[in-house]
Amino acid sequence: MHDKNMQQKGPKNLGRFLPLLVLLVLILFAVGLGARVKNEKNRILEEKSNAVIQERPPVNVVVQEMVPSLLRDRLNLPGIVEPWEDLNILAEVRGMVEKVVVQEGDHVNEGDLIARLDTRDYKNTINSIKASYNLARTNLQRLSGLNDQAIIAQSEFDSIKAEVESLKADLAIAELQLKRCYIRSSISGVVNELPAKKGLYLAVGDPVATVLDIGRVKVSVGIPEADVAAVRKIDRFELIIEALRNKKITAVRHYLAFAPESQAQVYRLELEVANESAEILPGMFARVEIVKEEFLEALAIPLYAVISRDDKHFVFLEENNIAKLQEVGLGILDGWQVQITEGLAPDQRVIVVGQRSVDAEQKVNVVKTVTKPAEITR
Repeated sequence: MHDKNMQQKGPKNLGRFLPLLVLLVLILFAVGLGARVKNEKNRILEEKSNAVIQERPPVNVVVQEMVPSLLRDRLNLPGIVEPWEDLNILAEVRGMVEKVVVQEGDHVNEGDLIARLDTRDYKNTINSIKASYNLARTNLQRLSGLNDQAIIAQSEFDSIKAEVESLKADLAIAELQLKRCYIRSSISGVVNELPAKKGLYLAVGDPVATVLDIGRVKVSVGIPEADVAAVRKIDRFELIIEALRNKKITAVRHYLAFAPESQAQVYRLELEVANESAEILPGMFARVEIVKEEFLEALAIPLYAVISRDDKHFVFLEENNIAKLQEVGLGILDGWQVQITEGLAPDQRVIVVGQRSVDAEQKVNVVKTVTKPAEITR
């Protein structure tokens, strides 16, 4: 009886799941058909794309043949010309300016007279002190013999002796003040400013003249923190003075600061430049070229020949008049040239003009071949 019930339920269960099985089969068939249609669609699109590329006329291009050459990793930084020494000459004693013996723009040597103050008061002071000093010395000589004979007290002799020494020191000070009435330059250079005028009364510390030593000059440059280590190894630098029609000059390192001078982490570099002709003037603007490293066998192309997509870099190669897309690695920039560190080899031909008008596998027509980027515009 039990077996008979089971036989009756079997067809009923099969009838219940049959629609689900049919639906599942239909879904699998639809998915398979969709995938097949998609693959066929992609194949047709690819064939059409290739057909379009083949049908497009060749693009005229300029190619650069890869030849190893010298490439420099360099900085180009602004600098300011400063005098080698800037001396502000100040009055050391008070008095009226009796004579100014130079003019602005005159060249003076170390020790040359700039101006002279009225010396009469200082000479009178010297004469007065000298008279007292001579009298004290005479008294000292006279009392010396008496002191030897123990006729006078030792304290009296010591007192006159101290007076002689004091007057001697006062005389030296007065003579020094008289000497300072003759105001001289302590460096050789050009008189740039001359505030002192005849008849002007000067107090101690008042400005008399400014003298600039420009027989050689300094060029101050700010070096970024990241480049300090490389700059420390360099002793000679190339400068361009724009005010002198872009004159090129060689400079030598004088001093590189050990600490930054601002929160921008910039270190001051001072360069020494010979300036016998005095044509380089303080305040002039200079461009300083610093070669950090040289690559003797580098491969380089114009930066604009590189196509960047999704943080990757590509170039188009020309092979048998067909454009080939090639991923490359970039290195340093030298002007408008970029170093190619990966992806290229000598003798390969890179499309450097027309590369943005071609597609991969498209035919191209090479109208010019160069070996250096500079030849492209010739």
